[in-house]
Amino acid sequence: MPRTPGPVRLAELSARLGVPLEGDGTFEIHGFASLVSAKADELVFLRSAVHRDALRASAARAVIAPPEVDVEGRAALRSPHPALAFSRAVGIFAPRLRPPEGVAAGAHVDPEAVIDPSASVGAGAVVGPRCRVGARSVVAPNATLVADIVIGDDSWVHSGAVLEPGTTVGHRVVLHAGVVIGADGFGYLADEDGRPVPMAQRGRVVIEDDVEIGANSTVDRATLDETRIRRGAKLDNLVQIAHNCDIGEDVLIASQTGLSGGTTVARGAILMGQVGAVGHLRIGERAFVAARAGLQRDVPDGARVYGAPATEEHGWHRQIAALRRLPELLRRVRRLERARGRDAGEGPASGGDSETS
Repeated sequence: MPRTPGPVRLAELSARLGVPLEGDGTFEIHGFASLVSAKADELVFLRSAVHRDALRASAARAVIAPPEVDVEGRAALRSPHPALAFSRAVGIFAPRLRPPEGVAAGAHVDPEAVIDPSASVGAGAVVGPRCRVGARSVVAPNATLVADIVIGDDSWVHSGAVLEPGTTVGHRVVLHAGVVIGADGFGYLADEDGRPVPMAQRGRVVIEDDVEIGANSTVDRATLDETRIRRGAKLDNLVQIAHNCDIGEDVLIASQTGLSGGTTVARGAILMGQVGAVGHLRIGERAFVAARAGLQRDVPDGARVYGAPATEEHGWHRQIAALRRLPELLRRVRRLERARGRDAGEGPASGGDSETS
């Protein structure tokens, strides 16, 4: 439950968020909480009237809610997107604590590296030769920038992240703990004796502005050119992006998804958890790929696909409905076969064909 640095009046919240206020504008907010755990002076939000019972039971006296929902006498900030307004309020009035500017004792910064004076480099971090870290960016303790890394302004490289040589990171990028950017891709060739030997991987990774990559995710360097994560893309924890992939603007990729080399994901597509794709496919603009789907061919723009191998949504639903009926259909076929055998004088069917088998 984040707390504000000091009490904030609802009137100020209303003005900063640009949303109308109903009720006492002088009421002071001291923090932000869920409906279940909120204290009287903490702000909550209500997505819709479906959650009114939880609001009724909540101690909170102020709420962000849709315009049409009765908040039963509480002070209300009205927004058609209450979760978004709540998130913005938390970001403004209870911001993430930032480490102090400068290079902490115990950090290693190569003499050839350039660190903006307003940036922060934590204890145990390594900033290698010819790296550049932009204004107000954070390289957290034990993060590693190996060499020739560019970090833009207002970005955050969390603890344990490793950026391999040649990586470029834009502005307002967040790389969470354990992220590895620029490792060699999984590419092997057979030598004269048929044994696998690694193909040289000498490309780079480019991460554009406003990207967020979750903990322990990996983005491999390109074989020769570049792997690119475009503006606004969001990757969950434990996502694997292979060499030469191109992830489009505002793409969302959920946990445990793995994309093979050369995959292109167009703008606004959504890939749910545990999606797998063979290499050199195109996933179309604003396509939706359901959890655990297996992609073996391109996905058209706007398509919705499910299953493995992936099938368009309506076809997949028909398949699932048919699978549920399969045991009964098998029993009916066996009954028909037995009846046909008796009509032909063949005698009873042999073992293993009971109606319950």
